[in-house]
Amino acid sequence: MKITWHRTRLDNFESLLNMTTTKATALIQFLRRHTILWYSLIIGAFAAALITITLTSIEAQGNAHINRLTQNSANGIALLIEDDLKKRMSTLSEFTKLPQLTTNMSDEEWQSISKALYDAQRGYQALGWVDNKYHVLRVTPVTGNEIVQNFNLALNPEALSGAMKAQQTKGVAVTTPLNSIHGGAGVGIYVPVFNQSTGDLKLEGFISGLLLFESYVNGILPSYLLSDHQITLFINDQEIYSDTPSSAISNDDWSRQASFQLEGQIWQVSMQPNPEFLEQSHYRMMAILMVLGALLSTFITIAVYTALSARNKANVIKDDRNKVEHLLKNLPGMAYQSFDTADWPSILVSEGCEALTGYTKQEFEVHSVLWGKIIHPDDYDRVHKTVHQAVFQKIPYELEYRIIAKDKQTHLVWERGEAVVSLLNEKLILEGFVTDVTNIKAAEIEVKRSHAFSDAIVESVIEGVITIDQTGKIKSFNSAAEQLFGYSAAEVKNQSVNILMPSNDGHDSEHDHDRYVATYIKTGAAHIIGTGRELEAKRKDGSVFPIHISVNEILHQDGRMFVGLIRDITAQRLSQDQSRKHIEQMAHADRLNSLGEMAAGIAHEVNQPLTAISLFSQSGKSFCNSGKFEKLPDIFEKLSLHARRAGAVLERMQTMTRQGDRNKEHIECRAIISEVIKLAESEARVRDIIIKASFCKSNAKVYVDRVQIQQVLLNLLRNGMEAMQSIDLSHGNLITVTCKQTDDNQVVISVIDTGCGLDSSMNEKLFTAFSSTKQQGMGIGLSISKSIIEDHGGSIHYAKHPPAGSVFSFKLPLVLEQSV
Repeated sequence: MKITWHRTRLDNFESLLNMTTTKATALIQFLRRHTILWYSLIIGAFAAALITITLTSIEAQGNAHINRLTQNSANGIALLIEDDLKKRMSTLSEFTKLPQLTTNMSDEEWQSISKALYDAQRGYQALGWVDNKYHVLRVTPVTGNEIVQNFNLALNPEALSGAMKAQQTKGVAVTTPLNSIHGGAGVGIYVPVFNQSTGDLKLEGFISGLLLFESYVNGILPSYLLSDHQITLFINDQEIYSDTPSSAISNDDWSRQASFQLEGQIWQVSMQPNPEFLEQSHYRMMAILMVLGALLSTFITIAVYTALSARNKANVIKDDRNKVEHLLKNLPGMAYQSFDTADWPSILVSEGCEALTGYTKQEFEVHSVLWGKIIHPDDYDRVHKTVHQAVFQKIPYELEYRIIAKDKQTHLVWERGEAVVSLLNEKLILEGFVTDVTNIKAAEIEVKRSHAFSDAIVESVIEGVITIDQTGKIKSFNSAAEQLFGYSAAEVKNQSVNILMPSNDGHDSEHDHDRYVATYIKTGAAHIIGTGRELEAKRKDGSVFPIHISVNEILHQDGRMFVGLIRDITAQRLSQDQSRKHIEQMAHADRLNSLGEMAAGIAHEVNQPLTAISLFSQSGKSFCNSGKFEKLPDIFEKLSLHARRAGAVLERMQTMTRQGDRNKEHIECRAIISEVIKLAESEARVRDIIIKASFCKSNAKVYVDRVQIQQVLLNLLRNGMEAMQSIDLSHGNLITVTCKQTDDNQVVISVIDTGCGLDSSMNEKLFTAFSSTKQQGMGIGLSISKSIIEDHGGSIHYAKHPPAGSVFSFKLPLVLEQSV
């Protein structure tokens, strides 16, 4: 016999192994490659960040170097200009001390003196002699300055202002920036010349020098500075010279300034490197470094990815090898490779061989033990024939046979294998798996015996037993169920259980069972599962009868199964109905008797004062007719006296109905509730209602009349069940009694139903006598209940129970332990 369980287990194992080597392996490899890529990118990004930081540092140092160079150049130019101007001013001052400088000097004398000065300090546009009338009389050089001859300084306010300032200060004066008649911007230097031969220092005239900024700057500044930098001069924040084209955009980040003060004027030199200079000395180098950095970071990323991929491949190979070894080690049997020769000498066996046969792995692989030698002699020929035929047909082989282990014990094994071509020598070898199935075989036999035993028990019980699956299909039907419903087991097998349920007034109640099972499977909320329930069933002939059914879930390898025990309760229902009718008749007679006795007592006691009131009323009427009004006050007083007497009679009757404190006792709330539930259980079962109780955690005790409190609780329970039945239990069939202890030493007992509820118009008169929501109710039940509870020092309340139903609860004082 083949071992189905092991075959299935091995097939599942092979499917799982195939899935692992395809989808799972592909997924793992993808995740590993993804991880390696991320690690490589992170390391590459880290290298790029380091390179960027280095380049940023290099750029910052380069910027600082260029800025220092620019600043030093600006400082040097400012110093050079300042020193040159001061030398020119000093030279002109010394020049005025020459005795030849007079108004009457000849042109030859002027040209001799001025030319020597002009040649000694290059950069002047012109040197001139201005008389004391502020006219330019002589100029050197004459060529290019013809326009200056006989020029009146009054026509140039800046020049005139400078000359007058020199005259007033008797020293050197430098004009503010002026526009020269030559067409360019410049500055003039004026030094007064006085005749010192007389004591009154008569003004002879002025020695003046004109500097045009463009020619002056180009003349005194080194050419390399002009080629590498852009220079702008300011005097008192007024730009006087710039070698930057007007269309060029200046960059203040590279601009550096230096300034000096001369003759009350602030001269400022602003310098910034030329774009060509920056391009060659800075930007081009930074671009080269950035390209090299990008290439370096890319190379690092590729190198890291290659290294990690190689390491991952090595780990995968190592991991696959360990997995195979671990898998073979944990298999419940022996995996093997063997030659397809006599007795099948082993090439490779797993470590499970020792647990299977008692022989070690080494003994099989060195061929000191041959597999054919340990096969039971009676099974050898069959095994050899099966294996040889499978190899010839190139199909897998599968068989069961016996082996003799090292300890001489016989074991039943199951083997599955196949012939494959060796990659080493291209010869056929056998690969397969062998496992011990001795215990499994014994277990199968035991399971069959157990099934036969359980089937015999089920068939012998007097109650109907059916099993259904999670779709509601009937799977088994015992003999008692056949007699109960009139169906044979063959007729109902794989049929829906709804064929045993009747339709009810057009409602699709025959599908309730399917809904209950589906709800339980989906939510785990039990309705009939795990509990007993009374309902209607339908026989094969269509007749309907009452049953009690209890359903329980059982675990099964094919899925969820449910077992139902069914009992015919037709006779029980008849007995209960007769008992209920008898109880109702006795209760009705008792109520009529009580009402009769109460009415007789009230009539007897109240009759006398009412008779007296009638007589005195007639007397008063006679006195009024006869005009004797003075006797009316006495008549009214007697009427009031007899009315109070009638009221006292009624109060005494009310006190008698409350029974006082004659039967009060200390009792636990749990006991009161339990006894009432027992009294109401039969009625609830008839109404198809389940009563659920929830007690206090502690043993709460009250001091009450047991019968009266139970009468109140029973009345509330009956009202709730009637309200639920009035709407056909559309909101469920559960009514709950709860008991809770409050913080103010009181206990609250509540009855929670899922019935029709109460109209809001009844709230105010709910506990008033003769107020009822029932068509045939007298309306005294809740009124009497309120009287009883208030007589015990408590209170009774009503509240709505969302989404449907009512909550009636009453409070009673809790008896403390020390006062008991």
